[in-house]
Amino acid sequence: MFVIPIEGEMLESFAAELGNMLAGNIATCLETENTIIDITPPTVIVGNTKMYGFNEAVNLPISLEGVGTLHIILMVEM
Repeated sequence: MFVIPIEGEMLESFAAELGNMLAGNIATCLETENTIIDITPPTVIVGNTKMYGFNEAVNLPISLEGVGTLHIILMVEM
């Protein structure tokens, strides 16, 4: 999409938008199953941190050749 490398705030913005697209798609799919969910804006985490206040989490690591690994983490609060 871009000719120049995406770094810093632009990369973080891209990651957040990717999170929006994934959450919206998941919510749409679950609606067809008559499951109602509330989604929250994505949180972009840079570096090490600890997260609390959720019941379950799924980590989906995506390996991008020549770039590294993108971790998509879906946290569920019931």
